[in-house]
Amino acid sequence: MSLIDEAIQKPEIRIKKAIRILYWFFASIMLLTVAYAWIWYPEPYEFFQEFISNLGARVSEHESLPNDISSLIISIGFGICALISLVIAIVYLTKPKLKFNYWKSFMNFIMFIGAIGVGIPKDQPIIHPLHGIGAALFMVVFGFLNFVHQRLRFTRKYKPASFERTKDFYLDSVITVVVFVVLVLFIVFYALGKLLDNSVLIIFGTTYQKIALLVNFFAILILDLEDI
Repeated sequence: MSLIDEAIQKPEIRIKKAIRILYWFFASIMLLTVAYAWIWYPEPYEFFQEFISNLGARVSEHESLPNDISSLIISIGFGICALISLVIAIVYLTKPKLKFNYWKSFMNFIMFIGAIGVGIPKDQPIIHPLHGIGAALFMVVFGFLNFVHQRLRFTRKYKPASFERTKDFYLDSVITVVVFVVLVLFIVFYALGKLLDNSVLIIFGTTYQKIALLVNFFAILILDLEDI
């Protein structure tokens, strides 16, 4: 690469680094928000039976205890996540040199809307349907966005007849597949559990919700600059 090419790409690289830091900050805030809300939840949180939405409700699920602190933590935490998503969406929208910038801007904007919905208590009078819509958008788009990033990473690094099957290859292969499979399983079990009102399917849905968040958290941590 010539010095001229390097000079041209430097601003773009700085932007990518900034976006990656924002993604890392987003994922960390999300994870810490759920963890702290869990700590302050006024009754034992049933990990395999309850959705994360219960942590943000105004009252606890089973004993109907006031849940002001945990609910506030969820609202503030996902409010920050929403703001970060909006900033990333604006950056992509204004930087046409970034790959698939309009598509990524759109997905981050949808995630911004979804995060706002997550921050609304599911038992909030009148506007509580917005929580369900927001939570669904957030989970699906967050997973799909990570799959897109991982897919781009995989196809860029491993072209036919031009690579060796190293440990990195197998790691990237596994992550790409896992991100997609976990997202699909969550959607299937969640939809069927709600549709059939089946407790076993609901348990699978709540479990895969947590797995999906953890998998996507890890996927964000290993993002390459070239794929941002």
